[in-house]
Amino acid sequence: MRKYIIYIASFIGAALLQTGCYDDKGDYDYHDVNMMEIVIPETKLRMPKEEAVEVSIMPQISQTLEQNEENLVFQWKRLNPNATLGSDRLSDYTDYSVGKECKITVEPNESDNIGLMLVVSDERDGTMWYQKGQVTIIKPFNPCWFVLQEKENKGVLGAIEGTSEGYYVYPDVFLSETGNTFPLDGKPLAVTARREYGGDRSAISMIPPFFGLKIVPILTLVTDKDAALFTPSTLEMMYQSDKILFESVQQGKAIKIDAYKMDKNGELFVNDGKSYFAYMDGLCIPYTIQNESGDYLSVSTYGSYGKGLVFFDSSTHSFLNGWALSGFSDYMNSYYISKPIRSGSSKWEDKRPIQASAIDFNDGDGSAFNPNNIDPSLQVRTIVTGGSGGNNAYAIASTQSGKDLTVFKFSSSSPTCAGLYTVSLPSDINVETAKFAASYAYTADLLFVASANKLYRIDLNRSQVTELYQYEADPSAQITCLKFKDAENEEELGMSLGLGINTADKGLVVELQLTVAGDVSRGENSICVYEDPNQPIGKIVDISYNYE
Repeated sequence: MRKYIIYIASFIGAALLQTGCYDDKGDYDYHDVNMMEIVIPETKLRMPKEEAVEVSIMPQISQTLEQNEENLVFQWKRLNPNATLGSDRLSDYTDYSVGKECKITVEPNESDNIGLMLVVSDERDGTMWYQKGQVTIIKPFNPCWFVLQEKENKGVLGAIEGTSEGYYVYPDVFLSETGNTFPLDGKPLAVTARREYGGDRSAISMIPPFFGLKIVPILTLVTDKDAALFTPSTLEMMYQSDKILFESVQQGKAIKIDAYKMDKNGELFVNDGKSYFAYMDGLCIPYTIQNESGDYLSVSTYGSYGKGLVFFDSSTHSFLNGWALSGFSDYMNSYYISKPIRSGSSKWEDKRPIQASAIDFNDGDGSAFNPNNIDPSLQVRTIVTGGSGGNNAYAIASTQSGKDLTVFKFSSSSPTCAGLYTVSLPSDINVETAKFAASYAYTADLLFVASANKLYRIDLNRSQVTELYQYEADPSAQITCLKFKDAENEEELGMSLGLGINTADKGLVVELQLTVAGDVSRGENSICVYEDPNQPIGKIVDISYNYE
């Protein structure tokens, strides 16, 4: 067992500098009372993975009338497993140790913070003081940018752990953390880290815990031959990669993933030209996408607006919609259908296919376009969700080599077909390779696009394209991907944008803090370039931010 003495007197937060409460024993003879201040130093530890780690906590005690501590008794209590961290209730704690110093053993893979309470009593008059503290367990890669790289047609997963104030670069986390190589075969396509995987928190909270349906953080890795879900902090595989696309596996066919996308309502897999959708129920069971006639669809783009799903069917040049899980009964129905498949007690059957239906463009006054008759010359590049708390979806289209964007806006309120915009792009934006993003944090209709080594903001309502950032260190650099830290966050994380950039000899991640207007902030550390010459990142395919 390794032993760490953690005593951080110089970094004690102001919030901890508070006088402990004490018990009044009813002595009402008026005289000066010895008051006590207890400070428990902030204690942080990176989650141990192989060996238990012992931490030592030594409180600071100051008294108003006494100089020594001979009459003081120190009783440490530890929070019970099912109690709420920070609880003031004594019944939520169990006696742990006696003495001023408290030694806590943190077991391998223990990820929950350890709540403590120190009770200090004066033997002379029985006066007692209380102070709460905790051992904060820092989960590995929390927060971090996961960085999916490609090397010789194989995947490599790196990570940039920390913040702009201090970080560490891991070029290959599977190698450094587990001693193994990247666990999936094939050409890497996508990485997604998601804080809450498994659905709507309000709906899941209604389901009793014994059903096993819960929200967890996940890390998804996808290649053209494989896909798997992992626990971010431990890199432990949750779902075996050969069980993600059940239909192909049961038919003995090789997995051939053409496209993949996850958002708050579920996951789209396009496998060998056939499209599947996995509901956001935490089980990742993909079912086919079918039209109203029961025909299978091959759709490569999808997005969300509220609880609605929108797909583009290139064979009919039309948009189609579907519905996500939205309440207790939906989640329970999905659970009863998908859980037996996931547990291996039944075989995959297409029991819950997505029904993609034609959109009624007369559902309200002022529909901006006909979703069932899209100009065949337009190619829908992607669909991004953003604005108004995630209630808008923007389908971004262009002609094969044109410089004008056509953007179709879908809204969860009436009318569904809420907006149609045409925007002329600067000549240096290559629409064939450009990458797009949006965020819930912006109520205005704002999109962000990266091309070559530049980032732009598109204001749809004003038809304006504004350059925000250029990576000037290498004019030949390419921004290969861009993602907000959390595009579903309506505050700061939804305004912090990461760029994965490839130069001639390395990859790097640039993080930009944006303002409420969508400009790059002028504040300190508003632009951070994450790189380490001693730990170089390779060719970047995709990035995703993880925090829990």
